Order: sequence, then C-alpha cells, then structure tokens
Amino acid sequence: MQTYRVVISPEAESDINDVYDYIAFEVMAPETAVRYYMGIYDTIEKLPLVGAMLAVSQQPYLRRLYGVDVRTIRFKKMAIIYNIIGNVVYIRRVMAGSLIR
Repeated sequence: MQTYRVVISPEAESDINDVYDYIAFEVMAPETAVRYYMGIYDTIEKLPLVGAMLAVSQQPYLRRLYGVDVRTIRFKKMAIIYNIIGNVVYIRRVMAGSLIR
C-alpha cells in the first residue's frame, strides 16, 4: 500500500484558521474551536493512507476549480478538498460542504 506525503496550501491553512476564528470569536466558543481545529487536522492526517481510496468527485463545481481528479473528505460539515499529485496529497481548500454546488 502506497502512502502519501501531505502538503497543505496556503489557502487551505487560511480556511482552517478562518473556521477557528469564527467559532472562537464570533460564536464565542473557544474550546469548541480548538476541538474543531484538531478534528480537521486529524482528518487530514488520515489522508496519507486513505486519500487514494476515496472516489474522485463528480461535482462540476469542484472539477472546474480544482481539476477532474479532485477528491473530498468530510469532517462534520466541512469538506476538505484535495488532489493527489504523484506521491503527494495536496490539500487545496477547506470549506463548508453546503457551498459545494
């Protein structure tokens, strides 16, 4: 079984930080923000082993933005959007799953 190295784009890092800030400062739930933040990273840490096993997305919106080989994995209501390029799982964005049309 091949394992992959994970690279997180600056946009995805910003997305994750924005989710944290929203929960911590807008919702005023800092402990929940930490758990959510850690949950996103725990999900990303699974991708070296399971990333290639997940199906390529058929969502036209995602395919148009991130290519025909784009994949997603969910953490709660968030979609972690990634591509596999060689032996790298490249995390492109992290967004609310409801935004994927």
